[in-house]
Amino acid sequence: MAGTTYRFEPDYAASPGEILEEYLEVRGMSPGEFAGLCGRSPELIAGIIAGEAAVDAAMAGELERTLGLAAHIWLGIEEGYREGLAQGKGVAAVERERAR
Repeated sequence: MAGTTYRFEPDYAASPGEILEEYLEVRGMSPGEFAGLCGRSPELIAGIIAGEAAVDAAMAGELERTLGLAAHIWLGIEEGYREGLAQGKGVAAVERERAR
């Protein structure tokens, strides 16, 4: 059927930290190493990975510079995650991360 569109509306919200953690694992880099590389504190990076700290525009720029994924993508992931939390979609993911 030409012209048919489908909206992607997941019932979960992935945090930027989940994606960052996967990027680091693939590259064999620890969060502490990444913190040094992007000039941020290890506590901030740990907070982002745990879903407790938000990715702001400056951090999104650092993520783009160091990992190559555009800043607007990181900001969109952050926005979707916070919106999902507000709708109750991301609570289970946050709880799983905190249990680690």
